[in-house]
Amino acid sequence: MSLEVRGLTKRFVGLVAVDDVSFTVEPDEIVGIIGPNGSGKTTLLSMMAGLLTPTSGRVLWKGREVQRLRPDIIAGQGVVKTFQNPQVFAELSVFENVQVASHLKLKRELGLRRALEIVGAARDVERRLAERVAEVLALCNLGGASRQLAGNLSYGEEKMLGIAMALMCEPELLLLDEPATGLGRDEIRNLEAVLDKVHAAGTTLCLVDHKIGFLRGLAGRVIALNYGQKIAEGPPERVLNEPAVIEAYLGAGHARA
Repeated sequence: MSLEVRGLTKRFVGLVAVDDVSFTVEPDEIVGIIGPNGSGKTTLLSMMAGLLTPTSGRVLWKGREVQRLRPDIIAGQGVVKTFQNPQVFAELSVFENVQVASHLKLKRELGLRRALEIVGAARDVERRLAERVAEVLALCNLGGASRQLAGNLSYGEEKMLGIAMALMCEPELLLLDEPATGLGRDEIRNLEAVLDKVHAAGTTLCLVDHKIGFLRGLAGRVIALNYGQKIAEGPPERVLNEPAVIEAYLGAGHARA
């Protein structure tokens, strides 16, 4: 059930944001994608999730091309993306926000609500979905905040709520866009613990982030980008010591040192 990126390219007017990038994400992996600002990381992740259509190249999920499918269809097939700044409903509770995200799971597993009502199963479905919401909130260490309004959450809690909403779709592959950006040290530790639990439960992870230390401790493999091109791939320590990666982050003088 691997995801394959083959020669993926995205051109905007006057800019090549991603340039002929290829790699795979294998089942049960944690893959990190790094690179300086403007290197194409988020654009790449967005194409993998169907939020942007590639100029050329292919994205294959379980051997089938998905790069021109709608994001909701890709998500329904098991590839779900979070956002750097989660879109939450501030006026709803944490629990209610995650309930809203349950519609994809309901559609995928049980069909349309109308069909359920015909057989009298709607109430039982609602109960089981509520149980699943509680499980996801506990997994994300948000159980104590379930009745709190989303608009009253800290930034770190709001980002964790975004992850909980994505997990409600029961992804096989979770794409995370800058999950640690803007978080304090304790919040990053909490994020690491949650992602370890999510991975241990069987979800494959692919994440973009600026925090090298965070990715070094979490990812088994790292892909480095610069100016839209892949410049290194491999175990974190090896990639972070590549001259091209050092130069991309710190300049040519540091790469020669």
